Amino acid sequence: MSFSVSGANNINKRLQLSALGGVALRNFFSQYGQVVVTNSKKEAPRYKGNLRGSLTFKRIDGVGRLPIGIDVYSRSPYALYVHGFYDMKVKMRKPWSRSKPHYPPISAIKGWADDKGISPYAVQHAIGQRGTPLIPFFKIGIKKSEAEKKVLLKGTGLKITATWKAGRMAPKK
Repeated sequence: MSFSVSGANNINKRLQLSALGGVALRNFFSQYGQVVVTNSKKEAPRYKGNLRGSLTFKRIDGVGRLPIGIDVYSRSPYALYVHGFYDMKVKMRKPWSRSKPHYPPISAIKGWADDKGISPYAVQHAIGQRGTPLIPFFKIGIKKSEAEKKVLLKGTGLKITATWKAGRMAPKK
């Protein structure tokens, strides 16, 4: 005995989330990542543009290439020393929180100190006494992107709804 249920394949295709909302979700995460990076670049301190130019993002793909989030990061080796660790509690406005006092190598601060006309040894001593200000540019960029995120998310919901309705209201063959 064999039987078949007509329309089961169509229902199965419509219920696959990657087909229904995969493109819309990928577009949302790409657009939101770009907004966060743009806002973070505005907040990052400027010195020769190396730090600002290194800020970027990538989508985090889940099962079936369906994105589940974004990862914002910097390719600059010193970004962590400017931003602070991502799980640290820091002030989100001036006066900034400061790192623990430490003595960085002269070679790491020599270029900056020479451009500012300060002795690198004086800079090293000051960092050893007070630490460095931590400017959480990624956290500030994410916080400032909340309004755009809501707008993008609403548009994504509308696109997914339109795709669902287009699939449901297709003429019968």
